[in-house]
This record gives sequence, C-alpha cells and structure tokens, in this order.
Amino acid sequence: MRSTSALALMMASLAFGALSACGDDKPTGGDADAGTDAGTDAGPGGEPTGKCPASAYICESFDNGQNGWKTPDEEHNATITIDGSRTRSGSGALHVVTEAGHNEFPLGEEADPQTIAHLRKDIPTFGTELYARAYVYLNRAAPQDVMGTYFILFSPKEGNFGGIELQGMINGGFALDDWSGIEGTGWNYQDELGVTTSPNRWTCIEWAVKRTKATDTTGRAQVYVDGSLAFDFPNVGMRPFTNFAVGYGFVHPHGDSASETWIDDVAVAPVRIGCE
Repeated sequence: MRSTSALALMMASLAFGALSACGDDKPTGGDADAGTDAGTDAGPGGEPTGKCPASAYICESFDNGQNGWKTPDEEHNATITIDGSRTRSGSGALHVVTEAGHNEFPLGEEADPQTIAHLRKDIPTFGTELYARAYVYLNRAAPQDVMGTYFILFSPKEGNFGGIELQGMINGGFALDDWSGIEGTGWNYQDELGVTTSPNRWTCIEWAVKRTKATDTTGRAQVYVDGSLAFDFPNVGMRPFTNFAVGYGFVHPHGDSASETWIDDVAVAPVRIGCE
C-alpha cells in the first residue's frame, strides 16, 4: 500500500545521485517564521503543551504561503494549495482536493490512477524519537478498502532507502504503511478501535516514531487522536529519515476517489508536541 508516487520520486533522485528527494532546501532546524506559538518547550517533566517547542524542526501555520515547502513531486489527480477557505487558526491552511472517478482496477486503463498530494520539507536525520502534530479536517472518511495518507517519513539515501507513512481508514482507525525494506516489517493496521477519528471536524493527529538506539533497524510508531493514544504499531522498519511530507490522498483508489481535506498548525519536533 506504499505511496508509489513518493517511491518513483525517490528512485529518480537516486538515479541522479541526490541525497534529498524533495528539492534543495536544507533542514529547517527549528525555523519558526510561520509557527504556531513557536518558542515554548514542553511543560514540566517533558509533558506536551500543544505549543510548538523551541526545538522543533517545523512549525507551520500556513499563514505565510508556501514558506519553503516543495510541491511538484506529489500531485496526482489532486490539487494542493494554501488558502483561507477553512482554517483552524490564522489566515491560511493546507487545502487538498482529490478528483473523483480514479480507479487502479482494472490495471492498465489509467497511467496514473492515484489521487494524492503532499507538501515536503527536509528535516535533520532521524535519531531515536520524532513527533509530528497536525490538525486535520476531512469532509469524509476514506473510502471502503482504501487508505488516506496523512504523513510520510523517508530516507532517499543509497543503502538506507525506504520510508513509512501514516494512513487513515474508513472506520476512523489508522494504518501504518512500511516500505522501509527491513526484513520482517510491512503494512499494519489498527485493530483496536477505542480511539478513532471522524470527519467534518478539526481533529488533532499526532504521530510518534521511536527506536531505542539510533542504529536500530526496527522500532515502533504511535498515533494519538486529540491527545489520546489510538494505537501503538510494533515492529516498524527504521531508516535515517531526512524528509517529512504532509497532505492527503489515496494511492490505490477504487473509483470513489473524491475528497476535500484541510490541514493546519503542523509541527515536527524531537519531543512530543501535544494538542492545544
């Protein structure tokens, strides 16, 4: 269930000997010029406060336009813009619209059946912990038997090529698509539905990616909804991830591929951010 558009992009980058699959911008390293209350670290004892911490790699409210994000590598039968049509805060939000009527089956009838678009930024090389937080407004749940991709982490480095992505399912649960290439890892899904998402409201989604040592090839990924743990994905393949993508869409649509999504107040940091 991997994002094949991201895979094609990264393979092209490797063919040109590039170390980054997403343009020439350098790691943001705590750049908060469009941040969501940037400059406030986690609270006492490391408790998340919902504010974008001073140690963050990305603090993005989308009020300053594209602001260094790269877009052209992942627009497949979808549009991705920054506008004020629906915002959680401020004047802008990421707005993704996927087209109707795209179906990967039967094979061979469409050259590019995907309906997906993301923005991308480079980040410092992943060590042992990484946390992403975004507020997401879906106008509908993902279609039956199709996953909608929110976040992607990947490494384009030769010898350490691979990635993982967080996806949403029709039942409000989550899936973890693992194309890290690490033996014994692969796609996994949330099988306990105590905490889920629902459309037509702003939802705080957090994604935690962890491993014990920076040299470990496996770890785990957790997903939180409005501050509550939804699922803990075990045995996730790990690479020295250097790129983060946020957006929405369907890699394997089955015809029912129309959707509209807004994303606001994105943060990526080495500490948990939490929800406001």
